[in-house]
Amino acid sequence: MLSEIELIMLIKAGDINAFDEFYKRNWRALYHSAYRSTGSSDDAKDLVQTVFISLWNCRYSLQPERYNASYLFRSLRNSIINFHKKDSVRKRGMDSLLYLEDTDQYNHEDSLIAKELSATIEGGIRELPKKMQEVFILSRQQNLSVNEISETLNITPRTVKNQLSNALKILRTKLGIF
Repeated sequence: MLSEIELIMLIKAGDINAFDEFYKRNWRALYHSAYRSTGSSDDAKDLVQTVFISLWNCRYSLQPERYNASYLFRSLRNSIINFHKKDSVRKRGMDSLLYLEDTDQYNHEDSLIAKELSATIEGGIRELPKKMQEVFILSRQQNLSVNEISETLNITPRTVKNQLSNALKILRTKLGIF
């Protein structure tokens, strides 16, 4: 059985089997840590997946002699911090929208702008390529996670993320006037 350092050296050399072994050894501990922080199995899986994707993407710059077990947990901690920041921003945005709906400050002009914006967004979504449109709708309108979309459409999580990123770029361009 290879040591962690030996696995890191093989990963640095691009050995996918070593990466697979490394993943199997470390996934469970990282998942439990992420789950304790998020309370969501899907979010925990996504966060752990992000850590391993990042490790694989930067494999050529790994320094096996400086590697220690806390490396993965530091990466996970940073991913969790970013996750909570994004979640906090999303919740504040939703709270603001709910507040606007509950107040009389939502005047007629705002209503017209909102309808125009909604129509522009819907039109932009309809103009997206079929697969990208499907991924976007599953993510933004049905609130499915990247992994759930991946399983539903039988495509890789990376493809899902790329499709979402491209869809958002296209829609931002179309919404430039707003």
